[in-house]
Amino acid sequence: MKTALEVVLFGVTFLAAISAAGSAFEIRGPVAEVFDGATYSWGSQDFPGFFYDLDDDLGDERLTLSITGGVIEGSGAVYTCRAQEEMIEFSGWGSRWTISFLGEKYFAGYSGGHLFEESEREVLFRDERIAEVLVDDDEETTIHRDVPLRLREGYKLVVEEVDPKGEKVSLVLFRDGVRVDSAVVEPSNERATLADATYLYKRPVGGKDVVFMAVHFKNAFLRGEDYLVTVDGLWQISEDLISIKEGDEWDEMIVSDLDLDEMTITMTSEDRTISFTRGRSRHLMGDIGIRTADQDEVNNSINATTGRPEDPLRFWIYREVEDPGIRELRGRIGEVIDGSTWTWNSTNFAGFYYDLDEGLGDESLILKIPGDRLEEGAGAAYVARAQRKGMEFEEWGDQWTISFLGEAHFAGYASGLLKDESESSNMLAEEQLIKVLIDDDRRETFDTDSPLGLEDGYKLALESVDEKGRKVSLALFKDGVRMDSQVLEPSKSGADLLDETYVYKRRVGGAEDLVVIAVHFRSAFATGDDGFAEVDGVWQISDGASSVEEGDDHGDMTVQEVDPRNMTITMASEDEIFLKPADDLPLLGDIRIRTRDQEVNNSINISTGQPENPLRFYVYREVFFPEQEL
Repeated sequence: MKTALEVVLFGVTFLAAISAAGSAFEIRGPVAEVFDGATYSWGSQDFPGFFYDLDDDLGDERLTLSITGGVIEGSGAVYTCRAQEEMIEFSGWGSRWTISFLGEKYFAGYSGGHLFEESEREVLFRDERIAEVLVDDDEETTIHRDVPLRLREGYKLVVEEVDPKGEKVSLVLFRDGVRVDSAVVEPSNERATLADATYLYKRPVGGKDVVFMAVHFKNAFLRGEDYLVTVDGLWQISEDLISIKEGDEWDEMIVSDLDLDEMTITMTSEDRTISFTRGRSRHLMGDIGIRTADQDEVNNSINATTGRPEDPLRFWIYREVEDPGIRELRGRIGEVIDGSTWTWNSTNFAGFYYDLDEGLGDESLILKIPGDRLEEGAGAAYVARAQRKGMEFEEWGDQWTISFLGEAHFAGYASGLLKDESESSNMLAEEQLIKVLIDDDRRETFDTDSPLGLEDGYKLALESVDEKGRKVSLALFKDGVRMDSQVLEPSKSGADLLDETYVYKRRVGGAEDLVVIAVHFRSAFATGDDGFAEVDGVWQISDGASSVEEGDDHGDMTVQEVDPRNMTITMASEDEIFLKPADDLPLLGDIRIRTRDQEVNNSINISTGQPENPLRFYVYREVFFPEQEL
């Protein structure tokens, strides 16, 4: 059964791993640091922004960044991708070359079989082009007299006639209502070959006719005045071919080598200098970019113990996603090897929360694998650790923030005025977590006619300001109901922080007199009958809490301990979890394990001492990207 917290988290669309960037979202990679001599390399198996198909082990992209003196100079940025062979879904047609380029999967040419021969053995990549695969399907579908087969890019295939014996099927292809091709196939003929049962539509590329569309017909027959035609293979590539040539520029990168024999693309930054500036996001190539932290301090002095900079500038690579739909935020690939241990944390798994600017987020997931399973109890362990974070209005002090199941939560007041004003300030002592709604230090002015808008239906009304601007009468409303009233004296001589701060306390879950709203008044004044106030600090947390009690279940894991002293939440798996091929297992909240659909060979290779072909898997979080409002 899902807990209240799990339901809340499942409904949250935007994770810390995904940040809004204009009309797009960012899928981030592992956290890295800028310091002299550092080299980072991300591949398809550890950066979720690159394409990777676990079942077919497809996806061969790699980006390497070498940092010299705090910048990337010359060819310090190198991107490579390589075509790989895979079967077309309707296997009778043969195989194709697939290349993952800038995070997307593309068709690079036919590699063998019927469509390869019908395309005069032309390989698109060797003509310096690739194409988007629009349809690749071997599911059966039926065409009726008045229901054509609809394809992409405006195409539809119409069955005009089926002969009385059901042997010959007359076809017409339309694009945007215009007749572009016609053909006859014979799927039900006893002596029908693959070619007889396949409709092909070709377009010229590189002086040869290349198959852009293929439809395989399983059978056809008449039924009264209607006919039924069964299709069990569909293939279509886009006619908007993508040209890739040496010298092409993709933002900061240039195609430096196009190896037509090895079917690889190499891009480098060549003679460009790519600098790292705090709080900046810049495209590197296509939708892939670099985001740097807007951190308060950068300290590159070397720590004598670690030999590394004390506090270098943090960054990550990311991919910008605009198309709505469901995507997986996956961690690096693991293998089911007896005795192995696999760890994911906030810095290397995009499904966990991490605040790049503040360097905050401390979640970890550890999987220990004896044999082919995760053992009961110790097989899967999860720990979330709270961290101190200064409030935006710094004079109020620090809060405890904890990233739990991929979301940041308020775990209590760590120091300062709001802690002093709260009777119960440690949320983990109450076994509950709260969402932060507002944490802002921007200046804002409101008056007696326009209340200060807050979240969850709250409004703070300025009822009056005395003539000298010393006394401010305030009223707090929620959904139109008066909840509280106070008089502050922010402008009086010798006013302290409490005099300047409106504080609203209430019971939240098991926490008594917890500050849920705080507003700092910088000044107040009156003009005639009108009163004005300027605020420069607003804080609000939800007045509803989520439970994290010991014994709560989150997927296949259970809360084992909530430690208010060390500010941690620990979970573990209570039952064995078997890892079998082609499985999709719930693990923790909406974090799951996906295993590869493969033949497993655990016999030990004498040279490597490792299994020949162990089961591969990854942990992931499925996220829905909604369509953006214009």
